[in-house]
Amino acid sequence: MRLRIGLLIGLSIALVSTAHGSASGSEFRRTSSGTLPDQDFGLAVLWDRELGSGYSSVSIAEGRAVTMFTTEGVDVVAAFDPKGGEEIWRFELGEMYKGHDGSDDGPLSTPSISDDRVIVLGPRGVLVALDLDDGSEIWRRELDESNSTPPVYGYSTSPVTFAELVILATGGDGHAVTAFDRATGETRWSAGDDSVTYQTPLIFDLGGQPMLVLVTDHLLQGFDPQTGERRFQLRHTEGDQTEETSHVIPVDDQSFVVNYQSGSRKYRLTDDGLEEVWQSRAFGNTLAIPVLFDGHLYGFTGRFMTCADAATGDIVWRSRPPMGRGISLVDDKLAVLAGSGDLVLVEPTPEGYVEITRTPVFEREDYAVATFSDDVFFLRNLEHMAAVGIDTARAPELATIDPSEFLLGELGQWAMSVEEMPESQRQAAVDSRFAGVDTSPLFEDGGLAHFFWRGEAEDVGLEGTEVAPDAENGLYNLPGTDLFLRSAELDPMAQYTYALTVDFEQPIPDPLNPYSVDNGFNVVSEVRMPDWPTSPHIEPPAEAAPRGELDTFSFRSELLGNTRQIQVWRPPVYDGDPEQRFPVLVVNHGDNLLRGGLMQHTLDNLVGKSVAPLIAVFVPRVAPPEYGGPQVDDYIRFLIEELLPHIDYH
Repeated sequence: MRLRIGLLIGLSIALVSTAHGSASGSEFRRTSSGTLPDQDFGLAVLWDRELGSGYSSVSIAEGRAVTMFTTEGVDVVAAFDPKGGEEIWRFELGEMYKGHDGSDDGPLSTPSISDDRVIVLGPRGVLVALDLDDGSEIWRRELDESNSTPPVYGYSTSPVTFAELVILATGGDGHAVTAFDRATGETRWSAGDDSVTYQTPLIFDLGGQPMLVLVTDHLLQGFDPQTGERRFQLRHTEGDQTEETSHVIPVDDQSFVVNYQSGSRKYRLTDDGLEEVWQSRAFGNTLAIPVLFDGHLYGFTGRFMTCADAATGDIVWRSRPPMGRGISLVDDKLAVLAGSGDLVLVEPTPEGYVEITRTPVFEREDYAVATFSDDVFFLRNLEHMAAVGIDTARAPELATIDPSEFLLGELGQWAMSVEEMPESQRQAAVDSRFAGVDTSPLFEDGGLAHFFWRGEAEDVGLEGTEVAPDAENGLYNLPGTDLFLRSAELDPMAQYTYALTVDFEQPIPDPLNPYSVDNGFNVVSEVRMPDWPTSPHIEPPAEAAPRGELDTFSFRSELLGNTRQIQVWRPPVYDGDPEQRFPVLVVNHGDNLLRGGLMQHTLDNLVGKSVAPLIAVFVPRVAPPEYGGPQVDDYIRFLIEELLPHIDYH
């Protein structure tokens, strides 16, 4: 999966004015002021304007819609007229923050508005307070290695205001979180240890008093927001594992939920500190922060909308539509910018997914959440900002499915003809057509592949970057039958990988596909298109063919301060002439490339034949900053100054 980490950045949350009060859980997550109509209504785009790249949501207060973006090589924060979208003022934050390793250009955080001030954190660490009316600078501070932990993809935490303070997740020993004077920008207190990456603190009433709760990379910590005194601390990871995008969702005055990449956990405050109430697979593998409504949590698990019982953590339902990346609670409705680019409103009910209305807004989705103010929704993506109004004279629009868009070729025509049959005859038609079919997928001339699954299920999905470009496409369940089917137009000379998800469970290989491969993360099915040229070098070598040797050893890097398992492949001729020297191939992400055996097969099959003898050194990554962040220079030095001399010596 291509994870636009810049989208870790989309964790920035649109904040509304807190009027010098606590940034409560409801204010922080509802992102709304106003109510929705009781009767049916439609939605209409009021205005749409081009905007530079950036991950900020839109914050609204006092006739200003404030967001951040990049334009003409400069990162800016700007205020717009909510009624027409005209720019009122802009403030330059500095040189454009350039996206890297899959992220996009531009600012990452979301501005916080408190009374007459806009508090902004730029991606390079500039923290500024601006006048809401005209954008003039009131004060500024700079974050760097001395007072924070600079994230690999830029500063993205959002400022939170409390009384006379501006509170920011900064990271580091003694300053995991820092409070600044709202009037002057001077540091009022710093507290806590541990690094932070893309997390934003939250202040809400817990145990009868305001509590600042922050999930750092390894710890869950609570502080007195006025003084910084630590109230509790709990480790939530093991070993070197980090949780860089986790956030807090208040449940009641004694408990809250945290969404982690593997799922979510509920904690309760006791006289002895925090105790864990439950763990759930709900809300894992997503950057969307769940919201609470009437005893249930609503959010995403992967790309699937999910409802979970806040008391038990049990998943109540999951739904493929609307496939979003962010969610907000507006009045008593859920607002989602769907994968299609539509704004979708959903009824928060444990009875199941109930779509209220939708309207097209953008051509692509984003991680920014919808903000609601004065009966208008404000949305962002990487190219545009738009305002969507409520139209009580317009009938609600709902999503429609046109099977002809993904049931293609002769088999697709057959499937649609079956749907025209009486329902009592459809299953027999499927049984007859698929009698004797024991391999998948099925192919037609011209690069058409038909993926199918048969059995009792509510939902079957197809995932794989090339075969399912929309992250995961659902297979169409032919009504009245056990057949799930989807066609894809693919390159007839290519090779692809894919997996199936049945009833939203973990991806699995296609049980009818004879070809599978370990991609370094899990086992997936392989599509060998009809004209794909065979690649014998990735197959296991012949039984009697000479093979190299693969050895493993632990290596400690003093430069990086960590230990990893290094694997070294030596060619069959290595033990021949003791004076012979060999070139060295260093393979980053080496554990992934070896896990499926394909890299070792390639070396065994080619080295000494079409490739001159060499030594291959497989180096696993320990931390993301080694490949594209602040540790990249030390990682290169580790390879050149530590690891390769060790390999050469031994």
